[in-house]
Amino acid sequence: MKIKANAKINLSLAITGKRSDGYHLIDTVMHSVSLFDEIGIEKSDGLTVECDKYNIPQEENIAFKAANLFFSETKIKNGAKITIRKNIPAAAGVGGGSADAAAVLLGLDRLYNANLSCAKLCEMALKLGADVPFFIKGGCQRAQGIGEELTPITPLNRGYILLAKADIKPSTAEMYRLLDSKEPEILDTEKVIKAVENNDINLLSNSLFNAFLSVWGESELKQRLLELSPLCVSLSGSGPTYFALFDDLEKAKTAQKTLENQNIDCWLANFCDKAIIFE
Repeated sequence: MKIKANAKINLSLAITGKRSDGYHLIDTVMHSVSLFDEIGIEKSDGLTVECDKYNIPQEENIAFKAANLFFSETKIKNGAKITIRKNIPAAAGVGGGSADAAAVLLGLDRLYNANLSCAKLCEMALKLGADVPFFIKGGCQRAQGIGEELTPITPLNRGYILLAKADIKPSTAEMYRLLDSKEPEILDTEKVIKAVENNDINLLSNSLFNAFLSVWGESELKQRLLELSPLCVSLSGSGPTYFALFDDLEKAKTAQKTLENQNIDCWLANFCDKAIIFE
């Protein structure tokens, strides 16, 4: 079984509160994009996960945790050999690990004919990470709560996204701590949703926001992206990946080449209506 696990970007991200257990409450619009990891799954007596990049111990790989959770929840006694070819950058704010975990859950469900409901898969996904349920459903979703309360939005089918990863950032926990020290912003998620539902990337370009931009301050990478004359530039997750939105493919390709000539890691993608694609 071969699977494409698509990354995501945040078209909006507002922090709306904090639970007593320390988890932050969010209101965000996430959209699948065509930058993907390649997942291979086959039946096996044992459970192994092999990844071509990022030398993470198998037991710490979220894909391994997802497979363990699947077999534990379903009581299926078999195993799987899972291979991951990474194209999505790690620790970048675009959900690479979470996409892999969702792909494993959905792949094993199909491979073993477990016929788990979407609700059950999302319940399992939440045990792996707050944004993993998004990748079970994919496309475009408004995510509230800690990210698990999902409301579908008709996905965009126009526009091009140039993603570029900045240098290493502080941990997500530290980014939240820095954000907590600032005055909360009033941000309009409904305006972003209206733009997406109308497939209006010009309106969208005037609506994108991310609360973490106030923590990052003036970014050299953001400035370089703005110099490429996109419709707009924003941040995905808590960073360090910025993305520029274009309405013209050739213009986006030229911008990508410019960044590559500056030795900046970047990827060109378009919007997708699915997070997990079976080949």
